[in-house]
Order: sequence, then C-alpha cells, then structure tokens
Amino acid sequence: MQKEYLVNVSNEITLNVTDGKVDSYRVKDETQSTVRVYDNDKIGVAGALGDADWTALEKQAKEKLNDGIPYPCKLNKGVKKSVIRDKAVVAEQDLIRTTKRLAKKVANACPRFLINGKTQAIRRKGSYKNSQDTDLAYENNSFTVFFQVKDKDSSNIADAYYQTNVSTYGKITENKIVNDMKTLHDAFFGEKVTLPDGKYPVIVAPYDVLGNVVKDFIAEYYISGGSLFSGKLGEKIFNENLSVCIDRNPKTNRAAAFYDSEGEIAKDYRAPIIENGTFKNVLNNKNTSTMFNLPLSKTSAAPYDGVPSIGVPGLYLKRTAPDLKTMLGAEKAVYIAITSGGDMTTEGVVGMPVQLAFLVENGKITARLTDFSASGNIKEMLGEDFVGVSAKDVFDAVDSEVLVTKMNVING
Repeated sequence: MQKEYLVNVSNEITLNVTDGKVDSYRVKDETQSTVRVYDNDKIGVAGALGDADWTALEKQAKEKLNDGIPYPCKLNKGVKKSVIRDKAVVAEQDLIRTTKRLAKKVANACPRFLINGKTQAIRRKGSYKNSQDTDLAYENNSFTVFFQVKDKDSSNIADAYYQTNVSTYGKITENKIVNDMKTLHDAFFGEKVTLPDGKYPVIVAPYDVLGNVVKDFIAEYYISGGSLFSGKLGEKIFNENLSVCIDRNPKTNRAAAFYDSEGEIAKDYRAPIIENGTFKNVLNNKNTSTMFNLPLSKTSAAPYDGVPSIGVPGLYLKRTAPDLKTMLGAEKAVYIAITSGGDMTTEGVVGMPVQLAFLVENGKITARLTDFSASGNIKEMLGEDFVGVSAKDVFDAVDSEVLVTKMNVING
C-alpha cells in the first residue's frame, strides 16, 4: 500500500476600505490536511480542516478503499525540493499604516470617485510527502490592492475596478498605484470617444480570452470529441508566437505551490499547453493520463477531501514585447476594463458586450470609449489576429502580462 500526505496552510489579513478610509481588519487562518492511500489500483482519500490527527486520517483513507474508486498508483520517487519565499511584502505591523496612507492618497488624487476596496496580505505554505521518499515544501507571500470605485453622482454599485498583486512594496510602488488610479479617474470623467466600427487591437487579461477555451484542453472533453481541438494534439492550431502554460512559478504566480496536487513538478514550474502555436499537452491527472494514454501534463488539483482532478491556478504567456508602446507604437488600441457577460459559441465565436473601455495610444490610456460590443472567432483571435503579449499592463503598478489580439468593434 502506497501513501501520500498533503498539507496546505493559508493566512489572510484583509483591511477593508470604505469611502477612502480603513474600517475593518480581518484575519483568516485555514489549514487543510489530506491522506491518500492506494492499493490494487484503487484510491482512498480522507481530509481534515485544522490540525490533523494523521493516524485517524490514514485509517479513514484505508476505509475509503472499500468504495472501489479506480486510480493508478504512480508516485514520484525520491524527489526533495523546497521553494520558500517567506518574506512578507508588507510587514504585518505596517499593514494598517500602509493601507491608510494609500487610501488617503488615492482619495485625494480621485476627488470624483467614491473609493472602496481592500488590501490583502496573504501567506500560503504547504507540503507534499509520499511513501516513495518524496518530500516537497513551499511558502509564498503576496500583497494585493483592490479598489472598487464609483462616480459619486452614480447610482451604480461600482463603475470601475483596479487590482494589482505586487512582489515588492515601497514609495515607488505606492506612487505608481496612486498614478494609476488618477489615470483611471481622469480618463473616466474625460470626454468620451467613439471609434468607428472596425477591427482594432484589443488589450485584455489573458484569461478573459483563454478562459473561453480552457475546458477544450481537458482530457475528458478532448477524448470525447467535444473540444474545439479534438484530434489536434501535436498540431499547430494558433499563431506561432503564442505560448501558454499552466503557471506554478512563484515568480509570476505567488498564490500556488510549485508542484501539482499529485506532487509532480513541471519544467520551470510551468506546464505547457500551447508551445509556439502548437497544441502541446492535454490537461490531465494520473488517472486520465493512464486511462486515455496521454502524456502526463502535471496539472492536477484536488479538494482536501477528494480525488484529484484538473486545476488551473494561473496562466503564463510567453512575452513577445516589453510593453505596449513597443508592440503597437502609435497605433490606436482598445483596453477592455469591464464586460457584461459574454460567451463563446460551439463554433468558437466570442462575443463581449463592453461596459467600460479606454482608448490606448503610445501604450497609454488617453480617453474613455463609448459602449460597444467586441467579437471575433477564437481560432482567429489566437491565430492570424493575434498581435502579441506585453510584459507590462496599461497600468504601471500592475505586475502581469496582457494579451493583445484584433477584434471587431461594433457600436450601438
């Protein structure tokens, strides 16, 4: 009988901001413990919240073998690795002072906005061990700033959003956040611009586009024939400049362990889905990999008390340009901030009713756009209409890449 032991711990400190002032301080601690046992190609799982009684959990997991859930036992052997980033971005004793100062600066810079939101300092750590002498451990720390703002004269709950997750925090970062918010404020209240109907470069968060097709890369969908890309593993399906990975690298995803829930570690902590336009991997776990004779993608996720499935803790796209100005020059582009719903048809046609968007020129926001709808076919958006991936967002303090693709803009 083989065994796996997993622990995941999170500590979240949240400071709530209402009308530009800090009004609450909340602490949330959670520990999840899991034991999995394998015998005769069957799996038993038991989990607990809080401090675990490992003897009791192991007994429960063994009893679960009687449920007869099939699952192959393919434990990695003798892997020892720790990735510990234990320095807080903002020290706990400085959180209140830092958030108060930031909220006050943002409120002063944005006089026509009602400023609500929060800051969060999050510490996550965990471990994976198995009976084949593998021992893995991680710890990550992050600091997130989120503002939900509204026009003081508006009856809406919110009119715009801003969020950044930073790896360092100091005067420079704080000033960048304030300047970002002022840019948003000034463009929001400036004269609106209407773009003529046509096809334009559109700047979006990667998941806003790729989220439409993530399920099409999952093993069960792929094998059933229900995927847009069924039968195309190993073929070039997108633009040769597009590479997409499931991201567990602590440098770019501070919320995830560097290993998946079955203790597997991808090269550079990033499991490729698309590599230079080629369909590289079908997303699977050790069960579906074996069942469908697929290469193991190392993208497993699991509830603390359940059987492994598939998880996407984050996406990483290979950067094709350092910033938007380098990529687009003076060409006009559209930054989509808020969409109202949106969907994709079975043929891959994407529709986005846009509620808030801005004109971008020379890599900077210059004006607010009137409402419009954006549409395109996902195969074209990530194929011939794919422009690239900028390492920098339109906002200076947002430490993440943005995807640029051409879409049809239709007013009215």
